[in-house]
Amino acid sequence: MPHVSIQHFSRTFSEAEKAELVEALTETVTRVFGTGPEAVSIAVEPVDPSRWTELVWQPQIEARPHLLWK
Repeated sequence: MPHVSIQHFSRTFSEAEKAELVEALTETVTRVFGTGPEAVSIAVEPVDPSRWTELVWQPQIEARPHLLWK
């Protein structure tokens, strides 16, 4: 705990981009939640743009607006 899940349109990330994202998210999450970096997990899942509405928008955004902070 905590777990961060990111779904995005398919693209290739460089190792430097991956490291930058992991470092920034981990720093923010550990500071806000008051936990150590070993407790943070981050999943990054590519989603084909043609399936975004059915796999992400409808079930996770439209159906659960009470969970959205942004």
